[in-house]
Amino acid sequence: MKKSIFSLLILISCVSGTFSQPNYFTINTQKVLGENTEFWKAAGSDHLFYNALQPSGQFLLNRMQTTHSHIYLRTHNTFTRDMNHGVPRGQNVYSEDKNGNPEYDFSNVNKVYAEYVKRGLKPIVEYDFMPKELEIKDNSVSAGNDEGLTIRNTGPNDWKKWSDLMKAATKNFIDVFGADEVRTWYFEVWNEPDGWPFNQLDVFFKMYDVFVDAVTSVDPKLRVGGPACYHDFFLRPFLEHVTHGTNYITGKKGSKIDFISYHIYGLSGGWLNNEPHIQPMVERYSQSVLWLQRLISKYPDLKNVEFHLNEWGMSSNYYRTVMDYPDLKYRNNEESALFLVKLVNSLYQIEDNYNFPTSMLLYWGFCGEAAAGKYFIGQRDLTTGDNIPKPIQTGFEMLAKLKNQRIEVVRSKKDNQFGILATRANNDDIAFIAYNYEEDENDLGIQDNLFITIKGLQPNTSYHITETSMDNENNNTYAAWKKAGSPTSPTTANISFIKKAGELKPTGKSTFKTNDSGTAELKLPLKRRSMKLIEITKSR
Repeated sequence: MKKSIFSLLILISCVSGTFSQPNYFTINTQKVLGENTEFWKAAGSDHLFYNALQPSGQFLLNRMQTTHSHIYLRTHNTFTRDMNHGVPRGQNVYSEDKNGNPEYDFSNVNKVYAEYVKRGLKPIVEYDFMPKELEIKDNSVSAGNDEGLTIRNTGPNDWKKWSDLMKAATKNFIDVFGADEVRTWYFEVWNEPDGWPFNQLDVFFKMYDVFVDAVTSVDPKLRVGGPACYHDFFLRPFLEHVTHGTNYITGKKGSKIDFISYHIYGLSGGWLNNEPHIQPMVERYSQSVLWLQRLISKYPDLKNVEFHLNEWGMSSNYYRTVMDYPDLKYRNNEESALFLVKLVNSLYQIEDNYNFPTSMLLYWGFCGEAAAGKYFIGQRDLTTGDNIPKPIQTGFEMLAKLKNQRIEVVRSKKDNQFGILATRANNDDIAFIAYNYEEDENDLGIQDNLFITIKGLQPNTSYHITETSMDNENNNTYAAWKKAGSPTSPTTANISFIKKAGELKPTGKSTFKTNDSGTAELKLPLKRRSMKLIEITKSR
C-alpha cells in the first residue's frame, strides 16, 4: 500500500517547484442537491447482438453485473442482419413464406435479452432496420449518413406488415420476460434518421406514430421515444410533429413520447487527421446540451419527457485505429475515463443550474477489440484483448462507487481543469471523485494541489479515508501495457501484470479528525491528467 497523499491542512503556504497555484473547494455534506441517478450506466454497440453471446461479451456482461458499472444496453439491427467488417450484426426475425405471409423468429433476440435480464441489465429496444422483404425498392431513397453508415432510410412497402411485426415483437417480449420487466425497458424506432430525404420526413413521422401505436397497443405502460438523431435540423421538425402535428394513427394532435434521444460525439470521425490535431472537448457537449435545453423548453408539453444522450464517445467512427490515426490513443488511455467523469460532472451542473436533467448517457462501445484478440488498437471499446478492461471501463467502475445522494461542492474560482463530484449515503458515508483534466493539456509533469474543506461531519470525530487513484501509474491497464512494451501477443506474465492494473485497487489509506464544528480541511495533490476516488467513513 502506498503512503497516503492526504494530509491535514496546518499551514497553507506558497507552492513552488513542480506544483502550481492551489485550488479551493468546499464540500457541504448537509446540502443535498439531488439524487445520484447514475444516468451514465449505459453502453451499446453495432455488434452487441452477436458479441453478447460470445465469450468476450459474456465476460463483459459479467463484469458489468459484478461492478455495477452499467444498467442499459442498446444495439441496432433488431429486424435485419448483415456483415460489417467481417462481424455479423443484427437478427433475422422477419421473413415471408411463398405466399407473402409474415413469419417471425424472435429466438435469437430473446437469447440476448435473457443474458441481460438475468444479470439485472436492461435493453433499449430499437425497432430497426427495415427487413428486406418490407423495403421500398427505390434508388432515390437516401442511403446512409455523413459518417458512412450504410443504412437505407425507407418506410415500409406495407404499413400493416410493419405494424404487425412491431406488435408481435413487443408481445413476444412480454410473454417471455413479463410485463413488469419490459416496462423497465425503453423502445425506439430507427437509429440516426438524419439522412432521411428531407422531402420525405413525413414518412419518418408516420413510422414513429405507427411504432408508438404498435408498442403501446400491447401495453400502454411501455416507454417509447426517439428520434436518436444527431442534427438539430432533424430534431426540430420531429419535436414539432410530436407536439403539434397530426398523428397518423389517431388523427389527433401530437404523439406519445416518453424520452427524447440524441447523439453527440466529441469529434466527428470525418475530421480525424494527423495534422492539425483537433482535441475532443467536454465543452462541446455542454454547449450542445444547453442548446437542446433551449430548444426543448420551447415545447411545454415536453416538460416531463426524459432526455437521453444514447450515443456518445470522444470521437465517432468506431473502426478507425491508432495505426492510421495516432491521436486516437485517447480511446485507449486514461483520457477517456477522465473525459467520462468530467462530462458526468458537467451534465449534473447543467441539471442543477438549468433544471435540465440528463436521464441517460450511453457510451457507444463494447468488447470489439477483445472479441478480435487485438490489444489497445484505439477503437471505442470497453475491453481489449484477453478481456482486459480499458481505462474507460475502469472509469465507469469508479463512478459506480459513488453514493446515492449528490451534495454541494463550492469552488473558489472557475476553472474547468479541476472538478469534484461529491456524494453521500448518509452523514458518515461520503464518496467523491476529484479530477485534474484539461483536454488539450501538454505539460503533464506538473502536480496541482486541491485544498478541500469538508463541512457537516460529526464534531471531534475520527474518519477513515480510502483513496483510489487513476493516473499514468495506478489502475491504468493501458499504462501497464505500455510498460510491458506494448506487446501485440503478450506473454502469460505480461497478461497477469496488465490485468492486475484493471482490478481497481486502493492506492492509499489515512485518517483525519474533525474540529468542534464538524469541519475538516484536507490537501489533495493531483497530477495533471489524473483523478482520485475518495471514500470517507466514520471510524468505528
